[in-house]
Amino acid sequence: MEDIAKVVLENEMDLIIAHKRTMKLAEMLGLSLSAQTSFATAVSEVGRNAIENGKSGSLVLSLDGERLNKQIQFVVATIKNEKNSYNSLNGLEYAKKLVNKYSVSTNKDAETLIELFYAIPHRLKLDINQRDEWRSIFRNEPAFSPYEEIRKQHERLQELTIQVQKNEAQYKMLTNSLPLMIFSLNPAGLLVYANEWLQTYTGESIDSLNSNQWKQVVHPSDYDSFILFFNKKIPKDAASIKTHARIKQKGSDDFLWHQVSLSPFLNDRGELQYWIGYLVDIHAQKVYEETLKDNFELKQVQEELKDHQEKLEKYIAELNKSNFELQQFAFVASHDLQEPVRKLMLYSDYMLNRYTDNMDEKGIEYLKIIHSVSGRMRSLIKDLLAFSQISKSEIAFNHVDLNNVAHYALQDLQLPIEEKKAAIDIQPLPSVIGDESLLRQLFENLITNSLKYSRKGVTPEITIRYQQVENNHEIIFSDNGIGFDEKYAPQIFKLFQRLHARDQYEGTGLGLAICLKIVEIHRGAIRASSSEGRGASFFVSLPIRTA
Repeated sequence: MEDIAKVVLENEMDLIIAHKRTMKLAEMLGLSLSAQTSFATAVSEVGRNAIENGKSGSLVLSLDGERLNKQIQFVVATIKNEKNSYNSLNGLEYAKKLVNKYSVSTNKDAETLIELFYAIPHRLKLDINQRDEWRSIFRNEPAFSPYEEIRKQHERLQELTIQVQKNEAQYKMLTNSLPLMIFSLNPAGLLVYANEWLQTYTGESIDSLNSNQWKQVVHPSDYDSFILFFNKKIPKDAASIKTHARIKQKGSDDFLWHQVSLSPFLNDRGELQYWIGYLVDIHAQKVYEETLKDNFELKQVQEELKDHQEKLEKYIAELNKSNFELQQFAFVASHDLQEPVRKLMLYSDYMLNRYTDNMDEKGIEYLKIIHSVSGRMRSLIKDLLAFSQISKSEIAFNHVDLNNVAHYALQDLQLPIEEKKAAIDIQPLPSVIGDESLLRQLFENLITNSLKYSRKGVTPEITIRYQQVENNHEIIFSDNGIGFDEKYAPQIFKLFQRLHARDQYEGTGLGLAICLKIVEIHRGAIRASSSEGRGASFFVSLPIRTA
């Protein structure tokens, strides 16, 4: 097999580069888009293991001269994990479903090699010139992101560092010419060399950085992890150590993200001589990583957003249709439905008053049922109409004195209050920002609810009081009525919910639902507390607003 391209795998951004180069090679080999995607996805799944193991790995893309049945050629991806790295082979189970064959092996250096083979659908003339041309394309292709450019500079730097190990003067000249902050540490973690870029960027000398242990240039939040590089706890057998930290820039006092890397320099006997380190400005790349993560994940999010957008537009269309139908229903309820119900009640009442002497008991009973059902229908239409007409577009928010609201509500309910001989105690109430007509309807519905569910033989006592709870006005409506089991508290505000039979207590089951809708329009909340036979309390919470 002959290598075409290679990618070092150290982080998620390297995985994106690997995915991109795999797709490109597959495209040059004439594979279909779906085949390109399958092969690149398999490579990404296995390549992710090398990154998650915490030590550097690599990907090598090559062409296999082996031919099964003397007809099939393969493009091969070899993912290598470094010595002593733990490899759980996560992702291989999925990856092997996407390729034609695979192999897992260990070489003499105890490195794990995973090879993924994907068949080339047609015969190719794989001569030396063609391979060299492809290698040149990968070497010279422009970087698609700042990180890839940094990665290329890193790789070039490592190659150059090896070349200048025996020539300190040339090394200094080279490091000062590169737009990177390069330094070296002795085995004790002290700075022994720093190029001009480091001293120019930080404005600090080698002595000042050593004496203050970099505290004056490293962001406080990153310092604890950063300083581990500069003490004697660095493991001498580490191939390379990397982290990210924010470094202060002289003059502007801005802390910009940098990648911090250390690599050991060993002598012929494998003994550590010093550490070679560099700082690379990855501030733009860091922002990119934090917001997008990687290209594959971004595409998934975009697809999900597109799907959600389509669903949202569908829901909005359905909601607009529903609102239109509700408005049509309100029109019908206010005109077409109320008139026949009114006539049913009128004529049934007329017949009960004029013709009962000419009817048998069964006919009178049926007529009374018609009259009663017509009355319930009229109440239901009235309440449905009231519920449907509560619209935010028609609300006028102003300063509203709730004392006046309570006063007018009692005037409107004067007859049922007198019939029940109810005692109502209204304590001083605040002014709020809201719609006066809706708040008046809220008070009337809650007072009517207390009157309706009063205990037989017991004078209804209703108290309306106020308290401030954090940033909210809380109005409390309490009574001494029949109450209800606390477990039913959440459902009493739903449409058409009744806790008692219609023949026991009249009503449509819409009164408290209307209360909930009014409170929600005012961006408030309503809840109930009660126990059977001991009355009920309704707590209306409205936000305190100045306008």
